[in-house]
Amino acid sequence: CFQYTYTAFSSRPSISRHSSLATNPPLGCSKPKDYLVLAIIACFCPVWPVNIVAFVYSVMSRNSLEQGNIDGARRLGQVAKLLSTVSVMGGVVIIVACVVNLTSNRNSYPE
Repeated sequence: CFQYTYTAFSSRPSISRHSSLATNPPLGCSKPKDYLVLAIIACFCPVWPVNIVAFVYSVMSRNSLEQGNIDGARRLGQVAKLLSTVSVMGGVVIIVACVVNLTSNRNSYPE
């Protein structure tokens, strides 16, 4: 993702990033992921405020990539991945806690 460029005031090359306004990623750089599938899966977990925000960030990442903002798409995609992962992990914790609670309450009732 880096390229050597020469500045107007120096004959030495400097490392700089490609412009984020290119519609296609530069050669050697992969297209940033928006993690939309992970965000949709996270929407089925019982941590609704977090997973809805993850879904919004994922859609914003996709829109940024379509507008050519590769750095913004990468940054928003990483936030969407983080929030989706937190939502899935929180959902698993809540579901396991509910199952443990229900099975312990069921065993305490006499039959």
